[in-house]
Order: sequence, then structure tokens, then C-alpha cells
Amino acid sequence: MEEYTVTALSALIKRSVEQNFRGVRLKAEVSAIKVHSSGHIYFTLKDSGAVIDAICWKGVAQKQKIKLEDGMEIKCVGQVTTYPARSKYQFIVEQFELAGIGELLKLLEERKKKLAAEGLFDQSKKKPLPLLPKLIGIITSPTGAVIKDMLHRIRQRFPRNVLLWPVLVQGNEASDQIVTAINGMNALPIDQRPDVLIVARGGGSFEDLMPFNEENIVRAVANSKIPVVSAVGHETDTTLIDYAADLRAPTPTAAAEFVVPERIKLQSDVAKAFTRLNLIVSSNLEKRRLFLRSNKILNISGIVGEKIQKTDFIFDQMASGMQNIISRRKISLANVAISKPIIKDNVNDVWQELRFAFFGKFEKTKSSFALVSNAVESNSYINILRKGFVFVESKKSTPITSIKEAEKHPTFNLVFADGRLQVQKSPQLSLL
Repeated sequence: MEEYTVTALSALIKRSVEQNFRGVRLKAEVSAIKVHSSGHIYFTLKDSGAVIDAICWKGVAQKQKIKLEDGMEIKCVGQVTTYPARSKYQFIVEQFELAGIGELLKLLEERKKKLAAEGLFDQSKKKPLPLLPKLIGIITSPTGAVIKDMLHRIRQRFPRNVLLWPVLVQGNEASDQIVTAINGMNALPIDQRPDVLIVARGGGSFEDLMPFNEENIVRAVANSKIPVVSAVGHETDTTLIDYAADLRAPTPTAAAEFVVPERIKLQSDVAKAFTRLNLIVSSNLEKRRLFLRSNKILNISGIVGEKIQKTDFIFDQMASGMQNIISRRKISLANVAISKPIIKDNVNDVWQELRFAFFGKFEKTKSSFALVSNAVESNSYINILRKGFVFVESKKSTPITSIKEAEKHPTFNLVFADGRLQVQKSPQLSLL
């Protein structure tokens, strides 16, 4: 019979245990957690019948997405080894995750409250999506139906350039890759940076979607300078990234619909908007013109005549200019929408041009018009009527300025400061 030293026997037992118990998977409850100053974590794993000491080395612990707590139920992978100095065996944890939906939901609820308290989900911080992005950034897996469906939907509605950043969307490395992609998109030069980002993946189990609940992804989305649309899973799936995103889409395909308008509908909406704008501008200009002309007909003051005429001329120029811009833009939009897959000018530029054309011209005449308005107001015939004078007009509201003209009207109006009085001429009376 071979004779062993205690050390040799302990080494033999250690080697035998480690060779036969590698890659062991355990489901157990965590208790008696102690975090050493070295960063290693010492704890026990137990079930209803037994207890085993466990260790999670610092390097492994730092890579995990969850923090161990007493009473937490976990699934872990590791190997059994021995500790010869104490003649005991222990379990080296190489990887662990929460076991059971209940534990995951509890963790997510606590994380949600924490991030919400920091203001990462505040509605006031949500950024609006651009009306018509020139470049769309998509962060998702480069294979599978998700990216194909999204690209097809974008081409179908309103073709846009797309920048794809391929990432894993499942597993332990997924969250880090997605964070890198979000930060990388934001770090691009301004002329190469997408106008909107879509973070997407298809449906899956609750565990499959867990990367999109990680704190690092939520923070990256909340801190993004580019508006972010979350499109994770199906309509009934909700992840923490949905709360931090500027907009949540129920599906990846729906996200594609949210970021680009329907080309035909947009063309129709722009045409209607042009028409409404044209009517509003024309109506306002006509009201101003009639107001000035009505005062000019009364011949209240000759000093405003020239200014009124000049203002009329400017208004005509403004109306003509607005009409030219509207017609030009309508034709341009229609032609490009039919002949090219991508409109180069953002529709916002159209509105800017219209705005500057109108208000730029209006500002140049503002001072002149103010002088005219003040002169008209100070010499208004209403002020004259308040002094006891009466304005005579025909039934058609045209002014009667002489006896000779009055004889032609059997009925006319006497206009006082507070209203009109209809007068019918008696056959027995004649005008003096």
C-alpha cells in the first residue's frame, strides 16, 4: 500500500475533484455574502438540503451585470475545487445570472426606480424626431428579418440613406456592443452623423431581451445627442430602454414608419399647407389694402396719399413674391418626388424660405407702414364724426360729396360716430 503525505493526498484529491467537476451548473440561493478588500466575493450557495461555500473572483465579479444580494436565487456555472489548508471543498463561480422571472422583475423594478429618480426618463428631456432625416442610423444585428424589414419599409415610404452599426442583440456582450454603437454614432463628425437613431431587435423571451434592460444602455440612450427610437421585441414587450428613448416603437417595422413620412402624403400635406399660406397672406394683404384705400377715399389727409400708394405697391410685390416661391417649391417637390428616390432639400428649408421671404420684406416696410397707420388713425373720420360732423353715403356705401350727387339718390345714409341712419328724401323738399 502506497504511503502519502498529507500535502500529497490533499493535492491528489484537489486534482481529482477539479478534473471531474468542471463546467458544473447550479441553481441555488445566495447567502452570507462577504466582499473582501481584494474585490473577491465570498458567499454560500444553498438549497433545502445542503450548503456549499462559493467564491467569485474580482475579475469575474466586475464583468457581471447584477450585484449579488442575500436571498437572491441565481443560476451559476463554475467548477468544484478544494481548499487543502482547511480540508474543505468549494465552488468557484465563473458566471452567474438571476434565476426565475420573479427575481428578474424585482431587479428591474428597483433599477427602474433608481434611474427614474436620476431623471433619465423625464419627458421634458425627450428630443423631437426630425421631419425628414437625411441619414438614419440603425443599431441592430446585420442578419435576420429585422434589418431587412426596416430597410424595405423605409424604401417603400420615403427612401433615405441608412447607416447600419452591426451589434449582437442577445447574450452577455450585447449591451456593451450597443453602448459602443450609440456612443460611436454620436461621436461622428456633424456632417456624417445620423439625424435619428433606431435601436432594434426582434421578439424573444424575457431573458433574451435582458441586454436592453442594462443600466449602461439606458444611460447611453438618455445621454445621446441624437434622437433615439427604441424598437425592441413585440408590442407587448417593454424594456428599460423604452423609458429612456425619445420615442418607443412597438416593433422595428413601426420604428421605420415613425422616422420617415409617407412620400405621397407628405407631398399632399405640403401642397395643402402652401395653399393655406397663400390664402392667409393674400387675405391679410387685401384687408390692409382695403383699409388704406377706404381712408384714402375719404380724402382725410393728402399727406398720407403717397405713402398709401407706396405701401400698396410693396404689398403687391410681397404677394407676387410669395406666389412665386409657393409655385416654384410645389413644382420642385413634385418633380423630385417623382424622378428621384431622395429629396436633397429638407422640407424645413421650404418653410424657412417662405418665412424669410415674407417677414424679411415685411420688416423693411414696417416703419413706413407704422407712420401711415399712425397718420390714418390720428386723422380717422371717426374722430371727425365725434366732433359733430356727419358722413353721407349712398345705399351702396359710396361717399356722397356734393348736392348735385345727392339729388341722384332718393335714399342715403347719414353716418354718425356711433352708427348709421337711413334717410329718405321727401318729394316736397329740395336740397338747398
